[in-house]
Amino acid sequence: MNKQHFLIGILFFISSGCTKDYTIHPKDAKPLYVIEGRISNMRGPYYVRVTKSQNAVEKGTDSVSWVDNAEAVKGALVVISDDMGTMDTLMPVDPNGERYGYLYRGGKIDSGVGPLSDFNRSFTADHGYYETKKITGIPGHTYRLQVRIGDETFQAAAYMPSAPALDSAVAEPDRDMLGAENVYAYFKEPQGEKNYYFMQVTSISQYPYDADGYVDTWGDHSIFPYYVFDDRTLPSYVSHMRMDAIFFDGYAYGGIKPYFILPPEPFQARLMALTKEAYEYFNTLGKQFVDDGNVYKPAPASAAGNISGGALGLFWATGVSYKLVLR
Repeated sequence: MNKQHFLIGILFFISSGCTKDYTIHPKDAKPLYVIEGRISNMRGPYYVRVTKSQNAVEKGTDSVSWVDNAEAVKGALVVISDDMGTMDTLMPVDPNGERYGYLYRGGKIDSGVGPLSDFNRSFTADHGYYETKKITGIPGHTYRLQVRIGDETFQAAAYMPSAPALDSAVAEPDRDMLGAENVYAYFKEPQGEKNYYFMQVTSISQYPYDADGYVDTWGDHSIFPYYVFDDRTLPSYVSHMRMDAIFFDGYAYGGIKPYFILPPEPFQARLMALTKEAYEYFNTLGKQFVDDGNVYKPAPASAAGNISGGALGLFWATGVSYKLVLR
């Protein structure tokens, strides 16, 4: 799901006020470009998505839960470069391309090259995705993004911080959900410096690859498989830290809740390091989905991205540490 598009829709409704009648003309609103991408120290390719903002009044969501129907921008020139002299011109993602895939069979992982899965097939040029061909993410370096659309140019820069080594991750029974399990992480937290983190539980099908989480559904709930936090209250060794996620359904269950898996499902836990800029962006997005039933709480806010030139979105870099747990 394109969270930025969703928040624009919220802001549109709230800012219209309730003290005066207005005639709404959705088609009169000028769409903005939305540019979203990241690079990590995981195996590439890395992705940049270029779309146009949409009006929630006119457009719904795609038939699959992890893809919206934002208008793809095709024909853009998308380039990522690093501070070591590498420049990579991204290519539109071919829906007929091939990827490495991973299956868990008999306690072992089988891997091989094959057609794109249904999930990966949604991350293609038809949905605005471009992919790298040669650049590699390394913590401690800065990466620059340039997107040219017609006669307009948009730019962003992102530094990649290092993530602490994730010592281990374990699954334990959920106290409230019979049969489900929660995941807990253990790691050393550097003291004497300010750190920001992003935690996530993902499938083994993409375990060595850079891959952002996608929106999942469970009953009436939408699940955004991440949450962010800083090290303000963390001890030097973080023990048994529960890995949560953002649940959103517009009802009482919305908020930050334990992410759950079903045994004997294998999983991987990821600990990602963020810059303050990326942390504030995701923290703002996350707060929009944590509600108490009051339309004004939290106050609607648009996350401040880092794309220059008038586009929305964020280009970010993250060092990732992970543990793969096979059961």
